[in-house]
Amino acid sequence: MSEMVKLLAVDLGASSGRVMLGAYDGERISVEEIHRFANIPVKASGHLYWDVLRLFHEMKHGIRQAFREHGELLSLSVDTWGVDYGFIDRQGQLLSAPHHYRDQRMTAHRFRLEELLPPREQFKLTGNQPDLINTVYQLYADLQDRPELTAAADKLLMTPDLFHYLFSGVAAAENTIWSTGGLLDAVTGEPSAELFKRLDLPLSLIPPRVSAGTVLGTMLPDIQEELGIGPIQVIAGASHDTASAIASIPYTEKNTAAFISCGTWSLVGMETAEPVITDQSYSYGFTNESCCGGTNRLLKNLTGLWLLQETHREWAEAGEPVTYSEMVRLAETLDAAPAIIDPNDPLFSTPGAMTGRIGEYCRRTQQPVPLTKAAIIRTILDSLAQAYSRTITELETVTGRRIKTIHMVGGGIQNELLCQLTANATGREIVAGPVEASALGNMIVQLAALGKLNPARAGELVSRSCTLATYSPMG
Repeated sequence: MSEMVKLLAVDLGASSGRVMLGAYDGERISVEEIHRFANIPVKASGHLYWDVLRLFHEMKHGIRQAFREHGELLSLSVDTWGVDYGFIDRQGQLLSAPHHYRDQRMTAHRFRLEELLPPREQFKLTGNQPDLINTVYQLYADLQDRPELTAAADKLLMTPDLFHYLFSGVAAAENTIWSTGGLLDAVTGEPSAELFKRLDLPLSLIPPRVSAGTVLGTMLPDIQEELGIGPIQVIAGASHDTASAIASIPYTEKNTAAFISCGTWSLVGMETAEPVITDQSYSYGFTNESCCGGTNRLLKNLTGLWLLQETHREWAEAGEPVTYSEMVRLAETLDAAPAIIDPNDPLFSTPGAMTGRIGEYCRRTQQPVPLTKAAIIRTILDSLAQAYSRTITELETVTGRRIKTIHMVGGGIQNELLCQLTANATGREIVAGPVEASALGNMIVQLAALGKLNPARAGELVSRSCTLATYSPMG
């Protein structure tokens, strides 16, 4: 048996973050949560920001705790959501708190940006679906509102790149996270010269580009001293959390497989050799982003367990709490949902009164209104499964590939009923697992970067290390 290798994955989501320990013995890898912390946006002067220095403090706390409990650590990598960023100046200091993607400053500049670069052209240039939250919209708005940034800012660092910089002092632009923002040429993978020219954006803001799995260097000495730890390698892994999740999928036949990364949001897609940039993929709402290893992830972002989470919260606040396991048991008492909703309808996009909104949607679409808890929960779960099924059919249409297997990963797969309903709706076999997909994929990329794991054997490692469940279509 090989010497035990211990490493850390910092998996940062839009509402919370975790410092996760991976212990790899050459055959299996175990994953343990060391420190969980809240990620609460801050509203100030009419804008919404990420509290990145507080998050950095929490990450350091988790590193210190991991070292105290488990000893020597080999490496660290951070994965996060996409599109957001911060600026550093020529002295290497953070210029200001990074904006949250839900900040509304882009609204005032949208019309002008889309005059200069219409949405369909954006898609053809970058492969990304145009969206107000995309980095390109945010950056254009920032430079219009704060033209002094052109002189003051030295580099733009996407969120995980910013944390890697704070840990290592090395500014780099990792490919999977940069591929989310609408700034890269879909064919070359380089910054789109046409886009930057058309919008008068400075190319000089982009740091040196690196591939997923690049060792940036050793953690800064002052941080080592502060935390009382030895040297740790800082790795730019698959820095976008979906790219990390996909890196954990134990494919048996990738060419006939799709994936569903299932959580608050659901990312439904498949890996392709090249971006799929057609009128059909644009009209269906697919986007193209990069995977570790250079493949393309063609996917659509769907509302996921947000609907169930909001319903859970609503009942708890009304003094009628129902656990998630009880919600599944209630849904199983019904053979089918009384109605089917579109989870991506704008009606469901904001918090609050979710059961009333479901009723409103059903009345609008002339369907029976679910009145009991069981009926409401079953409506949500059946509707998610139907939305997944539609997207799988669309994927087959735009790629010309037959999908035989769907890999479901992430926390949502703990809802076994949803997995079975998805198998039923799609008529495909579902392979569910791993649950800790982003953290595990983050660790796999680190191990490969350090020469501890052959990337071609990653699927075998996941299969040995995690419990996988298979669901076949029924009925």
